[in-house]
Amino acid sequence: MIRRIATVFLPILLTGFVAAKSEIRIGVAANFHQTLDTLAKKYEATHPDLDITLVPGSSGKLFAQISHGAAFDAFFSADSARPERLESEGKSIPNSRFTYALGKLTLWQPGSATPDLNKAKTLALANPELAPYGRAALEVLIALDIPDDHPKRVLGSNVAHAFNFAQSGAADTAFVAASQLLQISADPAGYEFVDPSLYSPIEQQAVAITDGPEIQGFLAYCKSPQAAKIIVASGYFPHP
Repeated sequence: MIRRIATVFLPILLTGFVAAKSEIRIGVAANFHQTLDTLAKKYEATHPDLDITLVPGSSGKLFAQISHGAAFDAFFSADSARPERLESEGKSIPNSRFTYALGKLTLWQPGSATPDLNKAKTLALANPELAPYGRAALEVLIALDIPDDHPKRVLGSNVAHAFNFAQSGAADTAFVAASQLLQISADPAGYEFVDPSLYSPIEQQAVAITDGPEIQGFLAYCKSPQAAKIIVASGYFPHP
């Protein structure tokens, strides 16, 4: 009797079984979050058994988390220094580091017809100690000999926070990433790309933290010509 019951219910159990999806977890610099989300969704569409979880934040904070053992499979930084450090400290997969984009710093004055840094009253930028876009913005301010006390400066922990300051009206001007403005279809009259000769190249690099086939497959896709077209269209300079 027991064997007969098992025979009846076994097909039901097998029919209800659903294979668990594989998951990869990626820390991504705030400026590249939306672009990487686009790439992840396109990749998932052809890999239905894979879930890609993105954790956005400042490069500095994500680096600190990974250095202390946070569970990430890859790290897309807004600079090259932090992936290099992970590599040199043996906390990433050897020879996995690569440049995926060059950041494009942009001056944004919402509602302005012609952006002018000299007319700014409150200037938002990412914290130069935490975020590469903030460091680039500081280089521009120094190159243009802009005083430290005018315009008033407000710092965000990353470029997304600097963007939010300007978008909410908490700052009338901000140094942001071009990709952020393209994502919201901002009025082109209100922003201008900063002369790249005024700041060091924002070389954005990624590195693998684990070596599973799922993360290696996704990183290979991010290096592909198809991905490069999406990255450039999202507001980045093409990497060499």
